Amino acid sequence: MNNQLAKIIRNREWSTQEGRKMLVRRYWHSVLFIGFLILYAEFSLLEKHIVPLHWVSCSFDDLIPFVPVFVIPYVLWFPLIAIVLIQLCFSDRGDFVRTIMLVYAGMATAMVIYIIYPHGQPLRPDVLEDDFFSNIVRRMIYANDTNTNCCPSIHVLNQLAIHIGVCKSKLFKNRRGWKLASLILTIFICASTVFIKQHSIIDVVLAAALEPLLYLIVFKLPWANLVPVKLKARVQQWELQDTANL
Repeated sequence: MNNQLAKIIRNREWSTQEGRKMLVRRYWHSVLFIGFLILYAEFSLLEKHIVPLHWVSCSFDDLIPFVPVFVIPYVLWFPLIAIVLIQLCFSDRGDFVRTIMLVYAGMATAMVIYIIYPHGQPLRPDVLEDDFFSNIVRRMIYANDTNTNCCPSIHVLNQLAIHIGVCKSKLFKNRRGWKLASLILTIFICASTVFIKQHSIIDVVLAAALEPLLYLIVFKLPWANLVPVKLKARVQQWELQDTANL
């Protein structure tokens, strides 16, 4: 959270009409979070209506044991994405936009593949144990997420996108410890998808192979050049209105 936002919250300027206007002008890009609602709705429709015609697995999957404790890094994925994106949203608009668009690009690409190649994975075991971690896998993961629409893994795609965002952002530029922590979490989260039998190793490998291509498209292509100069100037003028009072 940057100093200007902290000042607004500390002085309760957000409670005034002018303070709210300033927040909207400075953080209008947060509207991009709406994309999650759209893509989640699309994914829910796929989960409901896609009937698998193919099954994705390989012999290497049989060598990977079912380890229920890996459900912990698996579910940590959800708050981690939210925390990183919110931090980037309030620290630097460019870093936030590029990172969230990389997340969306991965999700959208995966769902196109799910439509073209309807499939599932046959790896889920009968979880009969009654320990804490097994119960989370059975009641939280398996009960609410089908074994369809798996390859490539959106879990892996999103986590790789978040790690790239952390490594490329100005906020974490000189914070090697945070980058290392992000790398370790990324490894555990990606590994968790196969250790709780939510994905085949094929899903993970395909996601890891797809992410560099998406990174080049989102981060390296000059998308800003497509925005008309007049529109850029208008947005900049709107953002700067009354910011002297911050």
